[in-house]
Amino acid sequence: MLTQKRENPMSVRSKNALAEMLLKLMMYKPFGEISISDITGRAGLSRQTFYTNFQKKEDILVYLLHGLFQRYLDRLLAARPAAEELLIDYFIFWGDSRDFLSLLFRQNMGYIFQDCNRAFFIEDTDGLNAIFTCEDWQLPYIKASIAGVTYELLYMWITRDRGLTVDVLTGLARNLLAGKMFEKVS
Repeated sequence: MLTQKRENPMSVRSKNALAEMLLKLMMYKPFGEISISDITGRAGLSRQTFYTNFQKKEDILVYLLHGLFQRYLDRLLAARPAAEELLIDYFIFWGDSRDFLSLLFRQNMGYIFQDCNRAFFIEDTDGLNAIFTCEDWQLPYIKASIAGVTYELLYMWITRDRGLTVDVLTGLARNLLAGKMFEKVS
């Protein structure tokens, strides 16, 4: 999912224009009612350009999420946080993309974020693996647990925010991952 390769600049511009238009349309129209013609027509691009870059509308959202996850990974690799700090960085990063995530979740497209989140954590990323100090056989289980907990807490935070801070959310995640589900978080 997160590989660095140089893309054709025209393709990047086309993808970005299609993505921008899809997001604009999603603000006032249900995702299921948005056609590829709506996206391409308003972006001033041809259907052929769409199909050169994407197979279906959902692929645009995956493209956007891959870009965000790549930025998050770059940020992690630059900071090299301890495992405990990973959760704080996660919620801060995605909190900064709250409007985009809110749009996805309101449009019942959260499953796309969930799939990308799962792939991000479970994929064998050397930089991410280096954060954890555990035995090799434990790593996939730890990463799968983090993928599930982070997605579910983030979803609840974005869709039902009750004024929770990143610290409280991180405390909840830590308790859940440590098996302390019934301990009070302050």
